[in-house]
Amino acid sequence: MALKANAVAARATLTLCALGVVLHAYEAARAVVDRSSGAIDFGGFMFLVGFLLWSCLPYAIWVYVAVVQRQPAPALGCAVGSLFFDLWVHYSVFIGPTRSTAALALLFAPVWNLILFGPLGAAISWPAITLLARRKNAP
Repeated sequence: MALKANAVAARATLTLCALGVVLHAYEAARAVVDRSSGAIDFGGFMFLVGFLLWSCLPYAIWVYVAVVQRQPAPALGCAVGSLFFDLWVHYSVFIGPTRSTAALALLFAPVWNLILFGPLGAAISWPAITLLARRKNAP
């Protein structure tokens, strides 16, 4: 049963990480579409590719932890924490910005996901998922 719980947690982690990547791909595509000239220079395109990779780095790490390290419980919490924070940043930058410097949050969100919100999500979910897996295994 614990193996089944790990498989479910790994699948959920992959799904949440895919949603995070889709969110960041949408943000990058929005930056491309909002250009008034209609043409994108190579430097701007490369910046967007680098920005997309930087934004997706936490999700790549959580997938690595879930699949390669076979620790899906903490990776699931990291993915949940990162996705919630990224959704909040997306809202505060694109939907309801309150400051002229709101877009800077996009640059620093991956760092905050790696050092605060991912580990915080893991600290909350890891014991909960472990407890649920043990309860299902109890006679």
